Amino acid sequence: MSFEPGRTVLVRHCRAGVVQAVRPCTVVSDDADGVLLWLARDTPTRVSLFEDDRPVRDVPLAERFTRPWHTGPGVWAGTSVLEWIPPGAPWHTVYWFFDSAGRFRNWYVNVETPPVRWAGGFDSDDLELDVVIAPDRSCVLKDDDELEAAVEAGDLSPRVAERTRLEASAAIDAATSGRPPFDGRWTDFVPVASWVRPEMPSGWDLPAVSTPAEALLSRTS
Repeated sequence: MSFEPGRTVLVRHCRAGVVQAVRPCTVVSDDADGVLLWLARDTPTRVSLFEDDRPVRDVPLAERFTRPWHTGPGVWAGTSVLEWIPPGAPWHTVYWFFDSAGRFRNWYVNVETPPVRWAGGFDSDDLELDVVIAPDRSCVLKDDDELEAAVEAGDLSPRVAERTRLEASAAIDAATSGRPPFDGRWTDFVPVASWVRPEMPSGWDLPAVSTPAEALLSRTS
C-alpha cells in the first residue's frame, strides 16, 4: 500500500496504545526512497496534553511522565516542515524546517520507533530525544533531559534510552559528514501551489498500531 501524492495522511505519535499527538500532512512522494510529507504552517493538529489539560511542555519534568498524556486540539505554528520517513525502518525521521518566506532553516532528526503504516497514515512512539542540525551541519542534541526523566519515571526503559542515544549519535555522524540526507537535497523544496492546507480528517482517533519500543527491542534480543 502506497499513498498517492497530494493525499492527506496522519502522522501520529503514540505510547502504550494512547494517541498523544496528530499531524495531518500532504503526501509529496511514497516510493522505494521512503516517504516525503509536507506539513504546512497553521495546519490544525492534535497536541499532547497532561491530565489537567496543561500542554506537556508546561509540566515540570519531575511530573511529566508520572501520569498519562492525552490529546487536544492545536495548530502547527511558526514554520512549515518537509518530513522524510526513510526506507528500511530506522528509528528516526528527518524534518526540513522552512521559515515563513519558504527559506530552509534547519534539519531536525526526531528519534522515534520505526513508523508503522496504516490506512490513514503512520504511527510511531516519539522517544523524546532529538537532534537540531544547522545549515552548516553543526549539531545540537535536544531534550536529553526529557529522555532521562522518562526513564526515571519508568515510562521508557534504560535499554530503550540506550537505543535512542545510539540513533541520535548516528544521525550526528551522518550530518557532520554531509552524508544523505544532509547533502543539500530538498533544501530548496517548494510545495505544489494547488495543495490545500489539510483539515483534521475523521479517523484520527482510531486505535494506535505502532509497536512499543521495548517490544521491538525484545524481538531482536
